[in-house]
Amino acid sequence: MATHEPVAIDSRDMRVQYTRLPPTDVIVDDASRFALELWQAKRAGRMMPARADFDPLELKPILARLILIDVITDPPDFRYRLAGTMTRDMRGVEITGQSVLALVPPQHGVMLWNDLCEMQRERQPQYVQVSVITRSGEPLSYRVLRLPLAADGETLDMVMVVQDHGNAMPLLRKYFDEARSGGR
Repeated sequence: MATHEPVAIDSRDMRVQYTRLPPTDVIVDDASRFALELWQAKRAGRMMPARADFDPLELKPILARLILIDVITDPPDFRYRLAGTMTRDMRGVEITGQSVLALVPPQHGVMLWNDLCEMQRERQPQYVQVSVITRSGEPLSYRVLRLPLAADGETLDMVMVVQDHGNAMPLLRKYFDEARSGGR
């Protein structure tokens, strides 16, 4: 399977930064640690577990934070299959069914697209700190664990994401509300 191609990033816009962290750092967040340990167990010697390996009941402790992203091949896209309630609460809109490139502000979608292209090639988990600067100049951040899934154990076809917003949820909501209204 051919991999998706990265897209150009406007390097002049530094209000959004993605910092890659070692996956072992997820230990600070119980939900991310739970997801990583479950993913490891479900791999069962394969490069990646399949979505079908996960029972929705065992994901219940993290459902509000859970996101599933489909890898679409024709045309190439990464599309939200499921976005838990915390994602809707943070972004202020439902993103289920949308391409990651439709995210607002656009820099978020482009950076996520490129990270997912890398995941498609590397087939490894990603742990990322997303840092943003609000319109008033206030820095905010949250962490995201991305886990690759593959029905055949080899070819990425879905990404499981768990977000850790810490106590920044109200400020992040304000940031995304401003972005949708043209403030970003």
